[in-house]
Amino acid sequence: MPFRDDQPRISVKGLLLQAFLTGWEKSGKAIPQDEYLDSSIRVIEKLQVEPETLYAEEGLGLLDGDHVDHLEDLLRADGAWLYYGVEAENFFLLQWYPDQASAQAKLADLEALGDGVQYVVDLTLRRENPSQAEYFGDSSPVQLRS
Repeated sequence: MPFRDDQPRISVKGLLLQAFLTGWEKSGKAIPQDEYLDSSIRVIEKLQVEPETLYAEEGLGLLDGDHVDHLEDLLRADGAWLYYGVEAENFFLLQWYPDQASAQAKLADLEALGDGVQYVVDLTLRRENPSQAEYFGDSSPVQLRS
């Protein structure tokens, strides 16, 4: 679905940070925010980006100097994004829904499966202290598969 000029947008990078911030909020905050964000970012090995879906495979992690491409691509920031990750299978998916009710209905379906972590991404969360995790993907010409 093409963007209209008046639709709010978020970069892939911004959506990932918001998804991980939401995950940190729901995690009980046992580790520092920056450490949580950095460790969440560093395990991404493959990223597939579509206008209303973002799929990531996780693995051994990013080496110094490596980064994921497509981070500046723009996605919808209206409606709601739902995070669904299955740690045992090393993947997570972010899926766009036109409204909170649709996202909550899908969330209930996923929770019934009981095989992963799922939540609606809170796009209003803000970082405690901008730091190293904020700049992932900005510094190297080396790119991973996308």
